[in-house]
Amino acid sequence: MLDASYEVGLSGPGRLHDLFVTHEAMSPGEWKTGGEGLTVYYGFHPALFGTALVMATDRGLCGLAFADPGEEKTAIADMRSRWPRATCVEDSARTAPLCARIFDKKLWREDRPLRVVLIGTDFEVRVWETLLRIPMGRATTYSDIANHIGRPKAPRAVGAAVGKNPISFVVPCHRVIGKSGELTGYHWGLTRKRAMLGWEAGTVAA
Repeated sequence: MLDASYEVGLSGPGRLHDLFVTHEAMSPGEWKTGGEGLTVYYGFHPALFGTALVMATDRGLCGLAFADPGEEKTAIADMRSRWPRATCVEDSARTAPLCARIFDKKLWREDRPLRVVLIGTDFEVRVWETLLRIPMGRATTYSDIANHIGRPKAPRAVGAAVGKNPISFVVPCHRVIGKSGELTGYHWGLTRKRAMLGWEAGTVAA
């Protein structure tokens, strides 16, 4: 049900089940400071694919990770390391509506897009923006993404950027597979990646 050679950027039937994301990127200066002056709110919530760590700024969702039982401290340390100078404040009441918006299909509405803030290098942001264009129920390869962004000789660099994606599921790095069609590494575990792809295939087919 997955098309590994899908041409990134074209619309498809999967768009009927889209999260409807609107995004912006932090400025290079904001990224270089490591998030200095930035307040990031976070909370842990039960979700479709395990306990979700949801992180947000006043401008929108900036992080989504997953923590298996007993790994909460590791998950928050991993995410905080991406913006070492940001101030992190636990506020589950603030992040709970975002978690619901992400995982409850009834809340996927085009007139209420999910606001996402991308925090990374210019290259990483370009890769993540490309990921956002892969429709649900489809997949693409690192090479396809490299070609799409005009860097055909940089599939490994693309792979590194995909691996650094801080917003799991919403910025769908799980939709990137190896050129042979095999599932490759996933920061939050291959079992979770398989579950996401299977759930999306079922959602699109419904």
